[in-house]
Amino acid sequence: MIKKIILIYPPFPMSERYGRGLSSIGTCLPPLGLLSLGAVLEKENYKVEVYDSDLLNSDIGQLVEYVENFSPDFVGIYCNTSNYRRVIDYASAIKKISSAPICLGGPHPVIMPEEVLKNSCVDIVVMGEGENTLIELLEALNKKSSLKNVKGLGYKDESGNVFVNEKRELIQDLDKLPMPARHLVPIEKYRPSPHHYKELPMTTMIVSRGCPFGCLFCASRNVWGKNYRNRSVEKVVEEIKFLIKKYGIKNINFWDDLWGLKDEWTRNFCNKIISEKIKISWSCERRVDTVNFETLKLMKKAGCYSIFYGVESLDQECLNNINKGITVKQAEEAMRLTREAGIEVRANFIIGLPGDTPEKTRKTIKKICEINPDYIKFNIMTPYPGTELYNQVKSGKWGRFEEDWSRSTGYFATFLPYGYKNFEEIEAIRKYAFRKFHFRPRYILRRASKIRSLNDIKKYWNGMMAVLKI
Repeated sequence: MIKKIILIYPPFPMSERYGRGLSSIGTCLPPLGLLSLGAVLEKENYKVEVYDSDLLNSDIGQLVEYVENFSPDFVGIYCNTSNYRRVIDYASAIKKISSAPICLGGPHPVIMPEEVLKNSCVDIVVMGEGENTLIELLEALNKKSSLKNVKGLGYKDESGNVFVNEKRELIQDLDKLPMPARHLVPIEKYRPSPHHYKELPMTTMIVSRGCPFGCLFCASRNVWGKNYRNRSVEKVVEEIKFLIKKYGIKNINFWDDLWGLKDEWTRNFCNKIISEKIKISWSCERRVDTVNFETLKLMKKAGCYSIFYGVESLDQECLNNINKGITVKQAEEAMRLTREAGIEVRANFIIGLPGDTPEKTRKTIKKICEINPDYIKFNIMTPYPGTELYNQVKSGKWGRFEEDWSRSTGYFATFLPYGYKNFEEIEAIRKYAFRKFHFRPRYILRRASKIRSLNDIKKYWNGMMAVLKI
């Protein structure tokens, strides 16, 4: 009988995830996906523990010892593409000391369920949203009934034959899900990077799922679907109040892939924060083609201090090649309006996009310096399994691809567009981009003007040291 469940967030050392430099300021944030599953399981009276190897900086021996002492009846492990090999190593080690079924969930099992199930240490995979699937799975296991009717599941029978069931319908009413079970982890020990908070304590929330847009490089829709769904304003505000009262939270980062797609929802949310006089600083991620000045001003009044835009490039051809669905003009206008509304502008750019060249990247960097946003992130184009870009690149389109899942983090070059000579050139221009942007007198003076405390000095100093090491 399954009663005790452990959910594991595997380790991913900062140096491997970010490379040299940024590893010193990398984020370690609560695993909201596992905590959401934990909340659903507790609601059904299962005993649940969440083991965050990342937070604990634990090795395989420490994890195995913990699992052995807890003696779970069921083991769930989060798995993404870049950490897949390590997850299999951990699952193999657990299999040697436990007879409990081992189930993998997360982006990689969604994309490649059959391949994941070929590993002898993996018994089951959950594909897509896991809350309802996991409950039905455990009920079936406890009743010793067939798994063939559990949607969103891949599994092996006693003979080792692999089966992949039909997809599960998306959860349309997210309000039916309980708040993430944050009490299952030591919330106070998590840490944001220096540029990802205004004040502490800080934590993260997710209030929506799904994305209707078709960026070729993004795998988000494989997990959350195309249908964009929001939790209600009332439920979101209820959780914010809980976080303030329970944990003294002062700063929330909305970690949605796409926050505030529906303008009416955004305005209602802001008005409720204002009318109830909730004192909270918050940031979010948005598309440049989903903002308008009136709503931006309202967001500012409601406590929004920063918006992170996935701009990716200021070269229109590169944007078109990845089906981003925006124009350079829209990107520039969104950043201008955001700053005019009094909100910090943060933006992500990708080096090595299809059709990119060093010359195009230098022009983009020059434009970025002219726009002078508050924070910039430069990633390297990484084709992930399950994306249309991955399929195109694997077929030989756009350039050369040396697939290495352990380096598929966005911080290492594995895809070489035809416009670049070698991988070293891509990584070198990323280094140039970081330093060119951050070590301008205009930028340094602007950051210095925002210093209000010793914590601000420490935050900016750590950021500068990290950039120097890149």
